[in-house]
Amino acid sequence: MEARLDGYLVEKYPKIFINRYESIKNSLMGFGFEHEDGWFWLLDQLCSSIQFYIDSHNEYQKDESKKISQVVADQVKEKFGMLCFYYSGGDDIIRGMVKLAVEMSGSICEKCGTTEHVGKTSVWIFTICKDCYDKDEHISRHQWKENESSIFIPSKELRKIKIDKINSED
Repeated sequence: MEARLDGYLVEKYPKIFINRYESIKNSLMGFGFEHEDGWFWLLDQLCSSIQFYIDSHNEYQKDESKKISQVVADQVKEKFGMLCFYYSGGDDIIRGMVKLAVEMSGSICEKCGTTEHVGKTSVWIFTICKDCYDKDEHISRHQWKENESSIFIPSKELRKIKIDKINSED
């Protein structure tokens, strides 16, 4: 992922990405976010939901044994055309949030983030829209097939507004 987006997530969610700049001997987060920019907004929403849930639950929980342990990302990458978010901490609700985000990633172009005309390549599995597939000579060596179903995901315009806002903060 682009360094600016990487830095934004680390700054916005310091508790989740506390190990981002650790040595790879200590944490695989030392490799950074091992996927393209298109999943940035999905990851941002996932982390926002996770951190809000943990903070709001723990704020009102007096019994220490019932508090939710902080989620710490161990590795974030792409594998078989899907987002992989490996972490420690959390509970069953967070596990569900992560599972939903992983499933959603299969309908989102990893390169540009669109949800229109998204499919997967064969052999080397990559989730990509038809436009990005046609533009990328390396990826277009593999056969592409459009997904048969899709899920509702925020419009391209809403995602672009968020990234434009981050870019204007310089």
